[in-house]
Amino acid sequence: MKKFQFKYANILSWIIVIGSVFMGYIVYSNLDKGFIFNDEAFYLFHYRNHDSLPTIDSTNFYRIFKFLYTENIYQFRVTTYILLNTSTFLLYFFASKYYQLKVNPFLISFLGITINFLSWGISNIVLHQYIGNTILINLSLTLLLAYLIYNKLIPLIISGFCLGILLFNGIPHTIVIIPITAFLLFNFWKKDKRVLFYMIAGGLLGIAFYFMFIESFSKFISQFEWIKYYKQFHTKQHPKRFYILWILKVTGFIFVPTLLLIGYLHKFSKNKIQHTNYILIFLGFVFVISFLFYSSVYINYVLLAVLIYRYFLEDVSIEKKTMLVVFSLIPFGLSFGSGAYFEVRGTLYNIYLYLALAIIILSIYKVKVYAVLVVLFVYQYLVFPNILTERGWKNFIFTEQTEKIQISGYNLFIDKERKKDIEDLRPYLQNQEDVIYSHNQLMGYLYILKAKPPIYYYFTLKDYVKFILEKEHKKPDNCIYLESNDYPFQSKEIVPLQFVEHPEKFKIVKAGRFTLYLPSNYQKK
Repeated sequence: MKKFQFKYANILSWIIVIGSVFMGYIVYSNLDKGFIFNDEAFYLFHYRNHDSLPTIDSTNFYRIFKFLYTENIYQFRVTTYILLNTSTFLLYFFASKYYQLKVNPFLISFLGITINFLSWGISNIVLHQYIGNTILINLSLTLLLAYLIYNKLIPLIISGFCLGILLFNGIPHTIVIIPITAFLLFNFWKKDKRVLFYMIAGGLLGIAFYFMFIESFSKFISQFEWIKYYKQFHTKQHPKRFYILWILKVTGFIFVPTLLLIGYLHKFSKNKIQHTNYILIFLGFVFVISFLFYSSVYINYVLLAVLIYRYFLEDVSIEKKTMLVVFSLIPFGLSFGSGAYFEVRGTLYNIYLYLALAIIILSIYKVKVYAVLVVLFVYQYLVFPNILTERGWKNFIFTEQTEKIQISGYNLFIDKERKKDIEDLRPYLQNQEDVIYSHNQLMGYLYILKAKPPIYYYFTLKDYVKFILEKEHKKPDNCIYLESNDYPFQSKEIVPLQFVEHPEKFKIVKAGRFTLYLPSNYQKK
C-alpha cells in the first residue's frame, strides 16, 4: 500500500513540477517589463539613496540586502525570485524529509515554488521587507528542521542568526519569532537545553553582526526618532483602531470558529477521528469553492486548524505536531503591522499554509486527497497566463510594456504613455534634488530620472514636509514641485504657490501631463 501511495504521489507531483516550470517561464520572461511607480519605486529609492536621505520606515531591508542591489532592475528582480524560490524549495525539501512524507522530497518541493508564483506573480518583485522576512524565516526553519533530522547542533546557530537579522528587517513583524520560540521552549526546555543555547547564541551573533557590519547602534536608535516624528504628523496611518480591527477580524473569522469546532470535537465527540473527518469533508468542499471562485484566507486557516487537530489524533511525536502549529501561525506574525488586513497581506505567506496542508494530507490520507489538491493547482496553471493581460493594482498591463527605456544604462520596457512622460520630464527633473511630488504614483519618475525628494514619503502631508525641510535646513522656496493631471496637489495639504514664501519667484512649466513649479535658483543638471 505504501509503495502504491509513493508511486502515485510522485506521478501527481510531476504535474506540480511541470506547472512550476511553466509558471516560471511566464514570470522570468516578463521580469524586464513594467514598473510600479509607487511601491516599487519607494523600495528602490531606499536602496539607492538611504545613506543621503532620512527614512521614517520601521524596516531595514535596504541595509540588510544592499549587497545584492543593482541598478539593473531586471537582474534585481531575478535575484529576488531566485532567493525566494530557493529558500522555499529548501524549506519544503527538509520538511518532507522530516515528516517522511510518501512522496519524493525533490518533487514536492516544487509545490512551494508554485505557491510563490501564485502569491507574488510578476509585481513588486524587489527585496523589500515582506520578501526579505520570508527568505529569512524559510532559512531559519530549514536549518531547524535540519537539526531535527540529523541531530546536529551547528545548524541551530545559523538558524538563530537568521532570526537575529530578522529582528531588524521588519520591526513590527518580529512577533513571528514568538511561535518559533514557544516551539523550542515547549519541546526542549526539559529535554535538551543545548538546543535553546545554540539558537540564542546564533540570535545574539546575528544581532552583533548587524551592528558591526550593517548599521551602527546610534543610527538604529535615531531611526525611531524619525518614526516618532512621522507618526505625530500622520496619525491616520496605522492607528490603534486598525490593529484592534485586525485582531478582531482574525479572532472572529479564524480563532473563534476553530475553537468552537475543536472544543466540540474534544469534549463531546466519542469517535473523534470519524467526526473530525466529517467536518473536514464539509470544510474541504468550502475550501474548493473558495479556491476556484472567491478566495477566502479565513476559510483556509479554519480548515488548516481542524486538519492539525486531526493530525494530533495520530500517534506521532509531539515535535512534529507542534511544528505544524508553527507553520500555521507564521503568516499571522509576518503580516501583522504591515498596514493591511490579514485577508490582503496574509495570502503572501501561503507557502506555510500549503506546506502544512501537504504534510497532513500526505501523512494520514489516501493519495486521492492529494490528487484533489493537485487538480486545483492544474486549474491555476491554466489560468496563470491571464496575469499578462490584467491591469490590477500595479496600474499597467504586461502586454502593453513594449517601449524600451534605460535606467542607469540598463534596459526596461514600459508602456508608450509613461515613456512619453519620462521624456517630457527629463529636461526639468534629471538629477535634480529636493523634488516634492503630489502623489506617490509620481515617485517612479523621480527614480528613473535620478531625482531626489527631501525625504521618502508615501503621503504628501503639508505639515510633515515642512517639518522635514526645516529639520534638514532646507527651504520650501528652493524646492521643485511636481504634479500631474491625474494626481494634482490636494488643496487641504500642499498648494505649491501657497506653501512657499515668495510665489512670485516661481516659474510654472507645463510638460505633457505634468505641471512643474520651478524655484528661482533652478538650474538644469
